[in-house]
This record gives sequence, C-alpha cells and structure tokens, in this order.
Amino acid sequence: MALLRKLRQDGWYIKKSFPHFDMPLPFEEAKARVTNPQYVATRSFWPFIGFVEKKRRFKKQSNTTIVKDKERPLRYCSHHDGYIHAYYAHELAKAYEKTIDARGIQDAIIGYRKNLGTNIDMAKSAFDEIRKRGNCAVIALDIEGFFESIDHAVLKSRLQEVLGVERLSTDWFKIFRSMTRYSWVEIEDLAERLKFDIEAPPRPLCSADEFRTKVRGGTSIVSTNTKVFGIPQGSPVSAAFSNVYMLNFDEACCRFAKETQAFYRRYSDDIILICDIDQIDATLKFINAEIIKLGPSMKINGDKTEISEFKRAHDDALLCSKPATYLGLTFDGTKTYLRHRTVSRYYRRMTYASRHAASAAIQAGSDKVFMRKLYRELSHLGRQNFYSYARLARDTLDDIAPIRQLRRHFHILKRKVVTYGK
Repeated sequence: MALLRKLRQDGWYIKKSFPHFDMPLPFEEAKARVTNPQYVATRSFWPFIGFVEKKRRFKKQSNTTIVKDKERPLRYCSHHDGYIHAYYAHELAKAYEKTIDARGIQDAIIGYRKNLGTNIDMAKSAFDEIRKRGNCAVIALDIEGFFESIDHAVLKSRLQEVLGVERLSTDWFKIFRSMTRYSWVEIEDLAERLKFDIEAPPRPLCSADEFRTKVRGGTSIVSTNTKVFGIPQGSPVSAAFSNVYMLNFDEACCRFAKETQAFYRRYSDDIILICDIDQIDATLKFINAEIIKLGPSMKINGDKTEISEFKRAHDDALLCSKPATYLGLTFDGTKTYLRHRTVSRYYRRMTYASRHAASAAIQAGSDKVFMRKLYRELSHLGRQNFYSYARLARDTLDDIAPIRQLRRHFHILKRKVVTYGK
C-alpha cells in the first residue's frame, strides 16, 4: 500500500495494466475526464469483472481438524471507471476526514486512512492499552459479509451527510448508482464465452462490438445487483464508502466508550473493544443494538466473536483466559505472536511453491531446481515477503516472538524442495 501511495499522482491516479474491457489512460487524459462532472454524470460504466478469492481455513474441533474454504467475492472495475472511482474516493476521503475530526472520533477509525502506520502499529496500540489497564476484557468482533450487506438507503444518507448536501448531485448520484446497482461478469463465464485463456487473457478482453453481441447480447452473461444492499469489494471507492457508511455507528461506539471508559477501534469490519470485565454483557448488548441500525442485513458474526479476560497477578505478570487476536497478531499478556493461522498459510504456500518448482525442474529434464524465486518470495533473503513482515513486527513490537515462529523456515523450505513439497 505504501508503494502505491508513492506512485499516485494527485493522490488518486495510478496506471495499471490488468486486463479489462478497456485500456489504461495517461494521467492528463484521465484527469480531464474525472474532473468533468458532466462526463461522469452521463457515463455508462462497464460491468465489473468478478472472481471468488478462496482461502483454506483449518480449525480444530474435538481432536478433529475441519477444513473449510472461505470464499470472498471480489470485483474489479475497468480502467476508465477505476479512475473515476479513485478520484471521487479521494474527494470523499477529504470530506470524511473533516467530518470525523469535527465529531472527535478520528482516533477510532483506523482502516483505509492515510498516515496511520501499518496494521502492526495499530495492533500494538491495542495491546499497549491492555498492558496499561491490566485487569480488563478484550472483545473482538467481526461483521458478517460486510460489503455485501451495506444498506443502500443508509449509505446514501451518510454520503449526503458527509458531503454536506440534502441531495446528491448528478455526478455523485451516478457514482452511488455505479456501486449499488452495479453489474458484473464472472471471469470464468467471460473466458468461456470469448474463448480465451484466463491465464493469458487478451488486452482489452474484447471489442465494444463483441461485448454488445457476445457478452451482453443473446443469452447475456452480465449479472446486475437488484438487491437494496451490497456494494462490490474491489473498486477504488469501496473502502471510502464503507467508512462513510459506518459513520453514525462509530460515533455511537465512541460515545459509549467514553461513558464506560472503554477503548474502541474499527478497521473495516474488524472491531475491538477493551473494557472492564464486568462490562462485557453491556458492551455486547450495545454493539448488537447499534448494528441493527445499519440495516436488516447487517449482523455480528457470532462464530468469530472472541472474548479474552486479562488479569494482573500478584507478581505483576499479566495473565489471560485466552490470547487476544487483532489484525493478524496475537497477544497473550507477555508476548505478541503472528497469528497461527497466518503462519500455517505461509507454510502451505511454501509447500505449493516448492512442489511447483520441483515439478518444473523434472519437466525440463533437470535435477536442478530454480531456487532464486523461492528464496526471494519465501525466505529471509527476499524483501517485501512474509518473513520481512515478521521482521517488521519484531522491530515494531520490540518482541522477538514473530521471528522465532519462523526460525526454521529456511531449513523447511529446502527440505520441501527435496521432498517435493512434503
């Protein structure tokens, strides 16, 4: 994310080369379009390209490991539409910052905002609060299907509130409609209809004539969101919309936290509250009551709600009923670790990558596996990989635990290459 911010011109433009129905534009041409409200108001937006991101989850239950794939529908917009969404997201973010500053809740919203540090910094802030309090309860909550559950009427009302208008202008309403009454095409359906390889798609994916006749024409493969809730996750404006949507919820939670001397933070749909142990029930009751106000499709994911109780022992040690996990890190009162699920995912990725590299060598008739890429992406010899993230966690937290979790990673990587991923 930090790299992308450095490359953005005017705070919103970045040229990308992904395949879509159109081609990228140079900055000046894109700027001329996005800063013209009439152009935006009359624009016909391309359908999003949709795909499902799958992450395998392993959960132990009664001495049995349950394997479950977590599926998250993602959609990404065309280049030209993306420039428009990025520009309007940039403008909305400025209005949003003024709004939360005026309401005094700017410290509580830590997701999708600039200059707040990494998720490690944010998690450290919460864990430092636990240390400071000693005897306290940590409530970690997750909103189920967050982006897919955003109520359109509530979102529109909050947009008007942040923009300071009684009625959205025609260009802003077009942006709103492009994110609520959006259409999309699944990439697998598109590849089958247009006869191209998903791994090597053409750029653009098709001509305007082909889109009219083969994609939308005949038996159309274009789907449209006809529900009164849900916005696509993957647009440059999705994050800004989600923060605006939660405005009144955040304000209510901050007010409640002040009244009960609690600590409240929200990163997208991940919420953490640190309160007195005897305030657990009241806090949960309050949060559930406020979630209902966000619309009938919004609810807290009970399966992901975690409550940890911390108590200061006589020897000043901080003990817990169960470690608290937030933003990928776990705190047990003494040390802060990388979340075990994340470490397991790293080693699974190592298994697949080493197996692929060994297989490629065999197919090439060679007994020598190409290791440079494996080292770069999966070991301490690379940059901007999971190991470098663990190193950053160690330095930020002043805790050796994250690195110690990966202390055998290099040996395991070399072993997996020799044993074909085992």
